[in-house]
Amino acid sequence: METVVIPVGYAEHAPPADLAGQVVCFWTGLSDEATELSPNRVLPDGCVDIILGFGSTDEPGSEDLREAFAVGAMTKPLIVDGARPRLYIAVRFKPGFAFAALGVPAVELTDDRVSFELLGRDGGAEVAIVAAQTTPARRLGAFVEFVRRRLFGNVTRVPRSVRAAVHRIVSVGGNLRIESLASDIGVTRQGLAKQFATHVGLTPKTFARISRTRLALARADAARAAYPREIDWSAIAYELGYYDQPHFIDEFKSVTGWTPGEWWKTDSGQRTTDNR
Repeated sequence: METVVIPVGYAEHAPPADLAGQVVCFWTGLSDEATELSPNRVLPDGCVDIILGFGSTDEPGSEDLREAFAVGAMTKPLIVDGARPRLYIAVRFKPGFAFAALGVPAVELTDDRVSFELLGRDGGAEVAIVAAQTTPARRLGAFVEFVRRRLFGNVTRVPRSVRAAVHRIVSVGGNLRIESLASDIGVTRQGLAKQFATHVGLTPKTFARISRTRLALARADAARAAYPREIDWSAIAYELGYYDQPHFIDEFKSVTGWTPGEWWKTDSGQRTTDNR
């Protein structure tokens, strides 16, 4: 990754070409000083993050490492509020690469936040290399190298069936039958479920439900931006293959914490963010 300028606020940084298959993005959160921020709602996306938080000191760029942790795949929204470190540096792995990056079954992290030192594999020493850098940009660069070592220095490989299933679920927006999916990629439904527990941290059905809800949100956001009026939720539910409107509302609320109507009335800044 080329040296980048880290702006104040939340920012996503594209991964280098050799990590693009495993990483959604690197992301940073930078504030002028540690502040008490308004609550943000982080929605499930099937991803796992590693996050380093650095606290404020008098010298810019010399912040002390305050926390290092992994956030597992989520089945429900996470509300993030309260005081936060001055600088976050983090990586968001694509669904399926949690075990390869962390060395523990992904299901052990689901809906949880786990201190990185508990995950083994010399994590503390690796984090110390990042923390020793003197500027946020250098720390980000060292963190990219840290992620590269975690992925390419590990013998763990993501099974072809997991990669194929994740791709298929995302490509159809979660609108498919898991039994048919397992059969199409040559595994049993039970076998696919075990593989997903290890590598994704969610069941295939839950991952499909999250994917479909996020697609519904994207459709609604696009409609809201184009036409600032009431959204036709029935049309969205029909287009995405929901059985009926109650089914759509139930799944929408389980993933976002809101009904579609409540989502519509909530300020966009509070509705959804991927900043963990």
